[in-house]
Amino acid sequence: MSTNQTIIMAFQINSSDLASLLIYLNSTVYSNGTISWPSQQDDRVKPYYGDYFQSFKAQYIPIHGYLSLIICIFGIMTNILNIIVLTRNNMVSPTNAILTGLAVADMFVMASYVPFTIHTYIHSDQLEEEKYSYAWAVFTLFHAHFTVVCHTISIWLTVTLAIWRFLAVSFPANSKKWCTMPRAECAIISTYATCALFCIPMYLTFTISEENKNTLQYKVNFSAIATRNNRLLEKTNFWVFSVLTKLVPCVLLTGLSVGLIHVLYEADLRKKRLKNRTSSDKSSDRTTKMLLAVLLLFLITEFPSGILALLSGILGKDFFFNVYLNFGEVMDMLALINSGVNFILYCSMSRLFRKTFAELFTPKIVSKWISVATEPATVATTCV
Repeated sequence: MSTNQTIIMAFQINSSDLASLLIYLNSTVYSNGTISWPSQQDDRVKPYYGDYFQSFKAQYIPIHGYLSLIICIFGIMTNILNIIVLTRNNMVSPTNAILTGLAVADMFVMASYVPFTIHTYIHSDQLEEEKYSYAWAVFTLFHAHFTVVCHTISIWLTVTLAIWRFLAVSFPANSKKWCTMPRAECAIISTYATCALFCIPMYLTFTISEENKNTLQYKVNFSAIATRNNRLLEKTNFWVFSVLTKLVPCVLLTGLSVGLIHVLYEADLRKKRLKNRTSSDKSSDRTTKMLLAVLLLFLITEFPSGILALLSGILGKDFFFNVYLNFGEVMDMLALINSGVNFILYCSMSRLFRKTFAELFTPKIVSKWISVATEPATVATTCV
């Protein structure tokens, strides 16, 4: 694969993240609508420890495709299980409704990433006409838009969840009036619709361009609309989607998480002093801690991408090519992990979730065996 093709491939890999897509195209030099790629044959020491990061990327890429495929398949299956469990009659609640909407968005992100990672990483030895076919360019464009929309939905549903729980913990008397099922459904529908409409400028920014080299190739590029008025739409989209949609939610979630921890700590001290801690209080605390784990996981996986995107916009193409681009796959992996492991958190931290899951998916013969095995112990306890 030539140097130019390697750079094109790097661009296509990171097109699953609009930050990578916009920063990458912003980092190139345009001449009559064509892109002038930076030379990779320069023997000078790369700034921002680019040599070390490039070596890291070269070692990581061979396993990224298989690892991301495993996580995607696992995540799709577990999110389907999340949806099934969270929509049972005994699980229906405003909070679980938002978690269901979150599971749907996360599942869509991973479903779109499966063909992308197979084509880009696993079947990377394709012919040029297959690798850059028109059909694949259409999918790449769809994939970039679809994953950004779904991931944006996931981000703002997580923020909604944090606000919802903060109100429930901070104002328990009024939360039953404020946090109702109709309002939860309205919040979910509004988030899906608003994010799809909010991304309209992004839809107008990119198009498929045709290139004639040794073979006819189709690639994603900026549209004519994006390059007008000194590339105003392109620059606006970068700051809105690559920075604001990542950093602003992260800052909000950080504040809400700190607030939740503070409220939990004060409530725990108050209940210890009064010594009237009920089972309902314990259940509410477990729910809050589980949701805090979801929020903290989100921050751990999303903050690095937002910070690097911001630094790339401020420091320019040197930082992007030597740092951001070399961590593109790692940031994709973090986003996939965030989308795929909520099931593990629910199982480990929610007794009701585990119980409902067991009732739905544990074979009846196993349930009977467990019941028979535990019966003597129950009798003995009763006797004592």
